[in-house]
Amino acid sequence: MLTRHALQFCAGDHFFVGLTAGGDIRRGLIAFKDLGDIPDGATIQSVKLHLRMSGTTTGPTTVNLLRVQANGGEGGAHSAAEEGQGGAAQLGDATWVHRFYDNQTWATPGGDFAEVASGAREVDATGAYTFGSTSGMVADVQDWKANPGTNFGWILIAAEDVNSAKRFDSRSNPDELYRPVLEVEFSATGSPFDYSGLWYDPGLDGEGYIVYETPYGWLIYFFGYSASGEFLWLVSEIVTLDQLLFGVPFELPMLIGEPGSFDEPTPSTELKPWGTLSVTFTSCTTGVFKLEGLDGEKTSNVHKLVGVEDTGCLEL
Repeated sequence: MLTRHALQFCAGDHFFVGLTAGGDIRRGLIAFKDLGDIPDGATIQSVKLHLRMSGTTTGPTTVNLLRVQANGGEGGAHSAAEEGQGGAAQLGDATWVHRFYDNQTWATPGGDFAEVASGAREVDATGAYTFGSTSGMVADVQDWKANPGTNFGWILIAAEDVNSAKRFDSRSNPDELYRPVLEVEFSATGSPFDYSGLWYDPGLDGEGYIVYETPYGWLIYFFGYSASGEFLWLVSEIVTLDQLLFGVPFELPMLIGEPGSFDEPTPSTELKPWGTLSVTFTSCTTGVFKLEGLDGEKTSNVHKLVGVEDTGCLEL
């Protein structure tokens, strides 16, 4: 940090946002430049930013994430002690005036950024905080993946008219568990959602679900046991969905066939109605599946055990 009004995007273990008791404004820059683990053409489903706040002397305040519109540098400046007093800028640092100290400046002192916040989070006491997922954060990461040259990250801004200063841990923090994490959920199949794979309930042995999104719609198999202890295989009808949202259930009719043999399995034309399966995905790797039919009701809190290649969650 350089001046009374300071931007931080440097080599320190922390960065600050908000207005200090001494009247100094602090803003922090954060960027995740390497998005190479997200496949080209993937559809971003969810974006969350995980930060740890490690210092505060004030009450609750809202921290806004705003997309930065010009590139800023990260030089070698590293403040002393708790880092709250700042230090002299090094070549290449972003400061209140400079994008790259000491010869490239922001168009507007304090940083060039979007007028509308991509996300926001109220913070209070020290601890872990998660920002998102919001449509703005998803749109930002989707565009950064498609156009890496526009990935200048976000600027974090808190209230600047009242004492609101907060300290967050940076990527240089000696404790890796405290460093910022960008959590991205995506689909690389061309669909905005795809949970194809093997799902099971860790509390239930010998049963599970196979979820498959075909070009024609969703298809789900259940394998397990009937109410009488016999092997039970069910298959859903194919169901098409216009939209799938976390926490919103959808229902599939489930079918059953008479037991066949290895050489003569039951023809699909002889499958008969068994009941329904209600599916609620709570994230890309967790969900609640509820079977209701001839054998009664069964609710399974499922986890994704194995997925289709290039689908699933990613932490950057």
